[in-house]
Amino acid sequence: MYQQHPSSHKRVQDLNLDYWKIRHKARLCIALIYTVQFLHRLCRNFWDTTLTSKSKLIFFISLPFCAAIASLIFIEHLLFKERGRGIIKFSNLIDLTLLFLFMADWLIIIFSNSYRVQETRPPSFKVSALFGFTSFAWRTLLLTLIVQKWYLKMIVPIIAITVAAGYAIHYDSDNIEFLLPRALLQLFNVALIAYCENKLKWKMMWRNLQQEKWLQVNNFILSNMILDLKGEVRFISDYCE
Repeated sequence: MYQQHPSSHKRVQDLNLDYWKIRHKARLCIALIYTVQFLHRLCRNFWDTTLTSKSKLIFFISLPFCAAIASLIFIEHLLFKERGRGIIKFSNLIDLTLLFLFMADWLIIIFSNSYRVQETRPPSFKVSALFGFTSFAWRTLLLTLIVQKWYLKMIVPIIAITVAAGYAIHYDSDNIEFLLPRALLQLFNVALIAYCENKLKWKMMWRNLQQEKWLQVNNFILSNMILDLKGEVRFISDYCE
């Protein structure tokens, strides 16, 4: 049976630790963003006059999710300081927990914005509710810091689009033949972009790796050989021989 050499095992552990540290820096950015979000939403609940009573209640429900996301990351940081690399084995579990909390928070905000409407049929949104739609941009960007697998990245935007489509179809069922294809197209776009981004990322990483190897070979040749203009070897070091 094949047994991994101790030095190789240590090398793998060191690489996993480096990879975890890079991801943890991204998580600290997430914690900072959601700390700011917690304070922002708390202030809005008191001073934003565009929020209805239902919208304020749902906004208030979202506060524990903001606090949970930031707290989980800070706890992970403290455990790493205390226990070292032993915390790495829980990394995937923390990723999935953050993804669930992020998804729940996003859906709560969607429902909150859906109540910031004028009482018409179908309901018309107030001008300030536009920021609820533009928040889709920073949330999808933030999602790339939470998880790296393309099929996990697309889960939350797809659910958010599905909820928005259901809301639109409920209040404007006469135009379902236009709303449903538009929703399906957006779902397709999200899945396709996530998949293509993943393929492009790995191709770029492979190309950089190949270029780095070529540079290493080139530096080795320049350090140990002297060639003439015709490409013939005029000097070669003992190490190269």
